[in-house]
Amino acid sequence: MTKYFEDLKNKKITIMGLGLNQGGLGVTRFLAKAGAQILVTDLKTKKELNPSLEKLKGFNIKYVLGRHREEDFINTDLVIQNPAVPHNSQYLEIARKHKIPIKTDLDLFFHLCPSKNIIAVAGTKGKSTVSQLIYHIFKEAQKDIILAGNIGISVLDILEKISPQTWVILEISTWQMEGIKDCKFRPQTAVLTNILPDHLDRYPNYKEYARSEKLIFQHQNPNDNLVVNYDNEETIKIKKETRLPIYWFSTKEKIEPGCYLENDELVFQLEGHKTVFAKISDLPLPGSHNLENILAASTVGFIHNIPGDIILKTLKKFPGIPYRLEFIGEFRGIKFYNDTCATTPEATLAALESFPKQSIVLILGGKDKKLNYENFGIAIEQNKKIRKIILLQHPDYDASLKILSALKKHLDSEKIIQTSDLKVGVEIALQQAQKNDLILLSPAAASFGMFKNEFDRGDQFNNIVRNLK
Repeated sequence: MTKYFEDLKNKKITIMGLGLNQGGLGVTRFLAKAGAQILVTDLKTKKELNPSLEKLKGFNIKYVLGRHREEDFINTDLVIQNPAVPHNSQYLEIARKHKIPIKTDLDLFFHLCPSKNIIAVAGTKGKSTVSQLIYHIFKEAQKDIILAGNIGISVLDILEKISPQTWVILEISTWQMEGIKDCKFRPQTAVLTNILPDHLDRYPNYKEYARSEKLIFQHQNPNDNLVVNYDNEETIKIKKETRLPIYWFSTKEKIEPGCYLENDELVFQLEGHKTVFAKISDLPLPGSHNLENILAASTVGFIHNIPGDIILKTLKKFPGIPYRLEFIGEFRGIKFYNDTCATTPEATLAALESFPKQSIVLILGGKDKKLNYENFGIAIEQNKKIRKIILLQHPDYDASLKILSALKKHLDSEKIIQTSDLKVGVEIALQQAQKNDLILLSPAAASFGMFKNEFDRGDQFNNIVRNLK
């Protein structure tokens, strides 16, 4: 690593996209410590980026904010691309035209990481929960383990904690995988939770998006492990698309090798040998989608020879993770759940299926990712447990308009209440709810416009709920 730091010293590097999550911040801090001459450029303003800028005080960094300049992608030795930056950006095209190398934080990480024990988790839904579950299973088994990636922890911030023996759990988005496809990323174990329509504002069609999710196993060999969802209509195709051996997980079918559900028991089966390691009643996480997440993580545990009793102990203790069906509190006998990371209609429908018995006031709406909401409207109409819908409106919230159009085809308009303020929305939801009901924030759309990101949306919801009087 010392030689690599020497190679970076005084190198002119343009970082495209600082952002408000940890990726841009982590790579900027890392390169600044290495002594590079850094210029950070971002379309967001100084005011918008203030939380990140505060954490970079004391470093010698130049900033071009609120815009990008062509010269910053020409007069440089290297461009670092933040995952949120589209690969077809005109400024990246300028860099390519002038033969300026373009890298990502993961590129740097894989070049420097001393461990080959990498478990990477991808998929449309569930990858954060699966990554956390795997981490806790390995931790319970007293393994040397690190968690990072698309989970709010920069890979470069944890680099110095990694030895050749360390297990590295990485949650990886499609944007990150697109950014490292040329470095032939090869995880020792790859997990693909599912593939559903998403990010169609970034991809020309669903087929291209699905192809990007499948990059996770593109460079694996038969000695590596691939864990795949058997119940998803896109991921089941993988058995015909690769010759790699696959471990499956399923809530519907008895499959081998892998984990499945049988008579309310969780089973791992390999070479005809069955291990029953848990029961449905043991599991604290609600919903069939979380059962899939549990089976996926448990499969990884068994692959790496972690005993069933250790896995069960972890599952019983696992509290879930923030922003994903997170229980926030109870007020006047009404429970509040935060599912702000549900940014697709399928994710919101999965959240609703997690509460089959309680009546729900649902808070929806946001920015569109070119997703289809027609079937969503039908499914909402069929769910008789939804008491009212609070629909967030904002000039940028084109998904809210599509949701409203789909809902009006199937629901009485009186069931839908629109508001441009989340606090007002929560207060209206509280007025409409009855004792023992749930108020669920599960937007089915992106957050940009009214909020900085989905985490800001979730934090604001939490603060509103906790300050109810």
